[in-house]
Amino acid sequence: MFHNARRAQFYRLVSETYVLSESQLLRIVRAKGVWSARYCAAALRHLHRLAPLDVTQGRPFAQARRLARRHYGV
Repeated sequence: MFHNARRAQFYRLVSETYVLSESQLLRIVRAKGVWSARYCAAALRHLHRLAPLDVTQGRPFAQARRLARRHYGV
């Protein structure tokens, strides 16, 4: 199903971070150098999902992710 090990690892991290609260995800994304870049990206993917609609404005993923980062200050 997955074409390479990196993609499989990333989606495993995404599934692991699914159960974390918004405050835990923010702590992971804001902690520079503590967590791996992939783990922070997985946490950011969930922060994008948790951001209110008035923040993301129904934009495509890349734009909504930038708006969510600005909203959370990360």
